[in-house]
Amino acid sequence: MIRLLHLADLHLDRPFQVLGEKGAAQRRALEAALVRSVDLAIAERVQMVLCAGDLFDSPRPVAATLDLVGRELRRLDDARIHVAVVAGNHDVGEDGYVGGHDRLRTACPSTIFFGRTVETVTFPDLDLTLVGRSPEPGAGASPLAGWPRGRAMRFAIGLTHGSMYRAGVVEGPGVLHPQEVRDLGLDYLALGDWHSAAEVVGPPTPAWYAGSPELLAYDQEGAGHVLLVEIPAPGAAQVSRRKVGRRAYRRIDLDVATSDDAAIRRAVESAADADTICDVTLSGLIPLDRVINARAVEEELADRFFRLRVTNRTQVWVDEQQLSLLPQDTVLGRFVRLMRDRIAAAPDEERSVIEEALQVGVAVLQGREVLA
Repeated sequence: MIRLLHLADLHLDRPFQVLGEKGAAQRRALEAALVRSVDLAIAERVQMVLCAGDLFDSPRPVAATLDLVGRELRRLDDARIHVAVVAGNHDVGEDGYVGGHDRLRTACPSTIFFGRTVETVTFPDLDLTLVGRSPEPGAGASPLAGWPRGRAMRFAIGLTHGSMYRAGVVEGPGVLHPQEVRDLGLDYLALGDWHSAAEVVGPPTPAWYAGSPELLAYDQEGAGHVLLVEIPAPGAAQVSRRKVGRRAYRRIDLDVATSDDAAIRRAVESAADADTICDVTLSGLIPLDRVINARAVEEELADRFFRLRVTNRTQVWVDEQQLSLLPQDTVLGRFVRLMRDRIAAAPDEERSVIEEALQVGVAVLQGREVLA
């Protein structure tokens, strides 16, 4: 029985500008996810940890982050767990190895670092052969090109980083193809690059993306895991996701045509959690005299989430009958007609802003109170 822990795409030191003042907290969350991954590897008594690229967000990680990774590698070494690392497209250095690997080699000499050349490492104690290679950005061939066929030991696994071919979506000379994975005949191929856990080639030669152990993008779903891989016999790998991430993403779509303001707030409040990044989209047709103030909802409830974004995609319903009630010689009538013309001519990315401006403008001109 071979037991592996497969992780990838941690992107330590990622700046997270989109999170503003909370960016630092999310960087710490990435570091905590690494520590929890090592805790899990030790608790599950795995024999090997595979890091499939983009351990760092750049090829020049800061010294404090390298020290953190060095400490975690030593913890695995103390537990007699083998570790193998490839670079990703983000953290590959000029020499083809993960950035900072010289310092990490010093911290933990037993860790295996793969460069751009295909290498094979054997583990007689596990009756296992490991093949690995870091990607070469802009390469004209798949990272699996030139890999050996067959096996010298009972088990054979692989480790690399790159995108899997999908017709019309992911193409090009440097992508991996499912058939070349099958042709290698590995018991398991550990991949990095995609940020959500996914099986991309099935048994008996399974290839998996582990996904990122912690949330990296505002609208990312399926992140927050590492993979525990158990191989009781060649061609019989069993893969299970294990949660190590703290943050969660949730999307809420609300049709405001069937929801009043109180219902909108209740729906958003129902998802409230200090570790949730929540994306709320308001849509539907609304009458001219209804004001949907997305910013007010966002500001009122923001402190109940790690990050909350409320987007107004509603459309104002203005028909000829409504316009007839707004004489053209009045300020309100002229305003509505002018704004309707602007909405019709606006590009999609600006239309929602003008729609909301129309609602607010009508309310103000009618003397109604509008929350800022």
